[in-house]
Amino acid sequence: MEKEERAACCTDTGPHPVVGAPGPQVAGGHDGVAPIRESVRPWALEAVVTAYGGDAYRLLTELADLLDASVAYVDRSTVEAHLDRSLSNDEWSAVAAQFTAMAFDEYVGDAGTVRTDWIEDRLDRAGVLGRNLRATGRSEPSPQPRRL
Repeated sequence: MEKEERAACCTDTGPHPVVGAPGPQVAGGHDGVAPIRESVRPWALEAVVTAYGGDAYRLLTELADLLDASVAYVDRSTVEAHLDRSLSNDEWSAVAAQFTAMAFDEYVGDAGTVRTDWIEDRLDRAGVLGRNLRATGRSEPSPQPRRL
């Protein structure tokens, strides 16, 4: 009974949505909130970018940490450092148009590439066996098998 009373006193019946809770359904089984969600999403993204003062590096690293993910980050200064020269605004616009969210991932691919090599290295450093089964949990190289 005490648990029920505690739960009842803490139940929120306010008009704001609960994260993860199903939204209201309209006839036909479609989510009536989806059109609102889609129209608000660009505004919310812009608000987050503004909240970080346009500091994409900080925004992405904090988001990646929250999601337990890793991201590849390339911006104008990275490209200019690679070229060892400044880009004109027209050049940058042409290059930036090639930077989609998954462009690097699609370029690297799924097997035998920089990405899988990097993942294997992270697994090895964590002492977790990966595809190459070389993780030892030690900093020195694995001992070579002895032939008898």
